Amino acid sequence: AVFRGFSDCLLRLGDNMANYPQDLDDKRNLQTICAYWDDFHACTLTALTDCQEGATDLWEKLRRESKNLDFQGSLFELCGGGSGAAPALLPPAWPLLLAALGAALVTWLPF
Repeated sequence: AVFRGFSDCLLRLGDNMANYPQDLDDKRNLQTICAYWDDFHACTLTALTDCQEGATDLWEKLRRESKNLDFQGSLFELCGGGSGAAPALLPPAWPLLLAALGAALVTWLPF
């Protein structure tokens, strides 16, 4: 159930990112993308609530540690109050960060 919940969250984030309105100004564009990012984290925490004890704590730890990665243009940087400048386009490598977070979570959970 947790894998389905997490994958549903990831798929919804991907769908939102692929289909967001691109005719917005930079500020509104960034706000929209960051709302999707925040929704993804809220969805993930909800999916993990039925998991073994510590799973939500692990997710939050991974989230905090990922913020410290030196990865310019990441969603953590863009949505975490960095410089406040919104780029016109998302960096193409954002799925890499999500995959790393997901892989870390999946390897921690027992089958």
